[in-house]
Amino acid sequence: MIKKILNNLEEYIIGISLLIMTTIAFANVVSRKVLHASWAFTEEITTNLFILSSLLGAAVAAKRGSHLGLSVLTDFIPRKYQKYVTLFSVICAVVLFILLFRYGIVMIQSQIKYGQTTPALGWPEWVFGLSVPIGAFFLIVRFIQLGITEFMKKEGN
Repeated sequence: MIKKILNNLEEYIIGISLLIMTTIAFANVVSRKVLHASWAFTEEITTNLFILSSLLGAAVAAKRGSHLGLSVLTDFIPRKYQKYVTLFSVICAVVLFILLFRYGIVMIQSQIKYGQTTPALGWPEWVFGLSVPIGAFFLIVRFIQLGITEFMKKEGN
């Protein structure tokens, strides 16, 4: 049970995020039509949940090996060397997301240091900023898993 939850954690978070985004967007539309007033805070929540969902969606794609590959290059490389090209691209992706993670942490530290708050809700900005390092962390883990899986494949597969 725990293993299933951990293996699908991104999907659960994405599902909850989409449910929240849909609910508050629908409520905001109803509020505009019935009360003739818009809820400004819904945009803050929806935008930040969208960022989190996008990063976690990329992690899910990495976990499934569904990221687009540049097969134009790998098609000209002998099959036995293709896994090394894949490994190189995984290493590049991991480095990129380590940088994103690092700069996400720096961003959060800055938001805490300067006491930044969101305009509509007045919440600490770092609460929403957490989506960047969280998403980057999941991307790092899933790309490492993809790299290990691809590198361990037998030559015939």
